[in-house]
Order: sequence, then C-alpha cells, then structure tokens
Amino acid sequence: MAVWYQSDGTVYNIYANRFDGTNPGAAELIEADNAGDAFKPQIAFDSSGNAIAVWYQSDGTRNNIWANRFNGTSWGTAELIETDNAGGAYLPQIAFDSSGNATAVW
Repeated sequence: MAVWYQSDGTVYNIYANRFDGTNPGAAELIEADNAGDAFKPQIAFDSSGNAIAVWYQSDGTRNNIWANRFNGTSWGTAELIETDNAGGAYLPQIAFDSSGNATAVW
C-alpha cells in the first residue's frame, strides 16, 4: 500500500493504491474535503492487514489532522482527529502496537 498527495489542478488531495501480491490496484482518493490542500500522508498497518493513514489538511484557516481507515478490503470515510483550533497542526505520524491499537502524534 502506498499513500501520497497529488494535485487535481485545484487542490492537493490524498490518494492510496494497493498491490495485492498479484495485481496493482487503481489509485483511490481517500479524502474528499476540498476546503484546502492536504499534505504529508503517513500509513501504518496492524498484523491483520488493516491500515490507518493520517495527513494534515488546511480548512482555509489552519491545518488540521485527518485520518482514514483501511479495513483490509476498502477505505472508510476520512475523519478529523484533531480538534484543538489553537493553531495549525502538521506532520502527523501513526503506529500500531502489538494489540492492534493505533496512536497518532503530530
């Protein structure tokens, strides 16, 4: 699985693509908030093949931290995981522990 940011000509979005061991998949948009640019995605996997991707994205005023979960088959809906609007948030990192719990920091 790879995640990256790419411009659609208007804003930068977050995409993912998965290689299943036989076939490359198709690039998939994993965030849909076009209020502002999204950058610097990171991804982590648990031992069951689930993944969480995190990135920072502008809401037009400041940068916030977003995440989306891959359940081994498909991506869910992107969610805002940082709500402290005291200032911009940047450069998130994500990791799973051996029990399958994920922690994001920024």
